[in-house]
Amino acid sequence: MSDSKRVAPWAWVTVAVVSFAYVSLPASADPRSDFFQPDFFGTAGALQKRTLGMTDPFGRSCALPAGALTLSAAIDLALCKNPATRSAWAAAHQQAAALGAAESAWLPDISATGSADRTFGTHLDNSGVITSADQTIKDAAVNLAWTLYDFGTRGGKIKSARYLLDAAAATANSVSQQTIVNVVQAYYGAVSADAGLVATQITQDTAAHSLEIAKTLRTGGVSTLADVLQAETAYDQAVLARIQAAQTSQTSHGSLAVVLGLSATQPLKLAPETVPSQAPALSARLEDLMTEAARQRPDLKAARAERDAALEDITVARAAGRPSISISAGHTTLNQTGTSTLNSGQIGINVTVPIFTGFSVAYGVRHAQAVLEQREANAEQIRLNVSLDVWNGYYSLDSANQQLGTTATLVKTATNNQEVALGRYQAGVGTIIDLLTAQTAAASARQVRITAELNWEVARAQLALALGRLSGAEPLTSEDTLP
Repeated sequence: MSDSKRVAPWAWVTVAVVSFAYVSLPASADPRSDFFQPDFFGTAGALQKRTLGMTDPFGRSCALPAGALTLSAAIDLALCKNPATRSAWAAAHQQAAALGAAESAWLPDISATGSADRTFGTHLDNSGVITSADQTIKDAAVNLAWTLYDFGTRGGKIKSARYLLDAAAATANSVSQQTIVNVVQAYYGAVSADAGLVATQITQDTAAHSLEIAKTLRTGGVSTLADVLQAETAYDQAVLARIQAAQTSQTSHGSLAVVLGLSATQPLKLAPETVPSQAPALSARLEDLMTEAARQRPDLKAARAERDAALEDITVARAAGRPSISISAGHTTLNQTGTSTLNSGQIGINVTVPIFTGFSVAYGVRHAQAVLEQREANAEQIRLNVSLDVWNGYYSLDSANQQLGTTATLVKTATNNQEVALGRYQAGVGTIIDLLTAQTAAASARQVRITAELNWEVARAQLALALGRLSGAEPLTSEDTLP
């Protein structure tokens, strides 16, 4: 019988299969590939259950939609490409994997080793005799180690990991909601800047028309040079305002592109919804909104989950000073030229009792208790911040609703006043001062209206964020007055 046949076949097969599984992996394998890393404990599903109603950006196509960009499309794109959102989701996936690693402690560790050595030339054989015959030594072993009981160490780590997964999922939700608000602010900031550019162009055209009238009246001897100079000054100021508004529009579009996860140079054409001329007053009780926010704010959920994880970590820290019980087993096959093949197995039970650890266990418990105190304080601080966010959001939206109606009236009145002043001046019964004052008031009213529309859109999103309601690509519609 040859040397190779005298080694237990199952031992060599085990070693060969495990070795081949690893050495056969291509050197340039995709680092994100899950080949040979199955999700045995279903941690991906555990994360999915904790993020219902949310869309995981990994594996999605994040292409910029064709045509004009609506708010909902902008939000969907940002939830897919925004680096902050992707980072929060990556942290959630990382914690899901950490949960799987913690749960794997329930299973045994199995390892296989094998070796083959051949000796040439003059040497001592196994009996101590000098020989020149070639000698081959082959061995293979399979070992198992399994912790049976550890006084709560594994259970505490698993519970802590589950709470931290709750926290990571809630944090991904919170970051996603903040991203939505950032998109709303940037989107309507760009819309506002575009409207401001249009408004300044209207003001410039109006000033140019007034200047022509002033020049015509002076030619006819009705007005003076002072009227023309004042009209020219107003026109130059209008041109300057239009140039500044153009710059603001460009920077606003660049800021929006970056929030969406695109380069600032990406051209964007927007298709915003029409803002109503006025909005109804808020009807919900502030106390009810406070209760709603305390129940569903994801950052508060994350803080409370981290607090619960810290509580479990105390159990883990205490268990470090307690005994653990494990079993071990193995089988070894040894073949050497000129000797019989040796096959041996072993099984044992191990009890480890920490007697003195240099007080590290005690200080580990103290550390875990301090972390718990810190996270309890953090959760309380976030709870207070939630109440303040709802308070500020409620009254900001209430004010924004009122501003919509007031500015709509203001624009109408200022525009009529400008038309009357222009007619009076053109008829020779009004002064250039009256005309320029009316034009300035009309231009100011248009800008105030643009600001009011921006504030209304942002205030609605901010209150929805304060309540923890922003969870999708279409968080608000023009008919949604909140709450």
